[in-house]
Amino acid sequence: DAQGTNGAFTMTGGSLTYTATNGPLFYITNSTGNITLKGVTITAASGTLVQAAANDRWGTSGSNGGTVILVADSQTLNGNLVADNLSTLTVTLQNGSVLTGAVNTENIAKSVALTLDTSSTWNVTADSHLSCLNGAVISGTSITNIVGNGFTVTYDANSCPALNGQTYTLSGGGTLQPAQ
Repeated sequence: DAQGTNGAFTMTGGSLTYTATNGPLFYITNSTGNITLKGVTITAASGTLVQAAANDRWGTSGSNGGTVILVADSQTLNGNLVADNLSTLTVTLQNGSVLTGAVNTENIAKSVALTLDTSSTWNVTADSHLSCLNGAVISGTSITNIVGNGFTVTYDANSCPALNGQTYTLSGGGTLQPAQ
């Protein structure tokens, strides 16, 4: 727990393990959680890395969501990223980072922005929903640094004009397409 409305967690190297089979490794509510991980061995037995959500314990109902700013640097992440309708996720994968998991599967998050540098990869494990994707390696109508595994990833064409409202084929099958 962090006092105030802006907490920070930074870790370089070592290992971080969450052994419970329910709940997330990081939970952010009624505040901003700045999480920076570099070369950390992460284990989340629940399968959920990050959850941003409002709850009735803190803040004013209707405006007490969580804001997550996650930077993964030379990092392997296995698990899902979840946010409710009052919460936002801003995720940056850089320097060869890999995310294996789903993002906003219920498509209810207030906002989800994912940025990948050219050396980082997202391995999609279920249909996922973004507001915007930045830094995708686009070759024609294909994206090479997202492995779709046959799943669909949607994005908000109005929030993400750089993708031109187009549909793209993902490496390993699947598509990135504008939300309907």
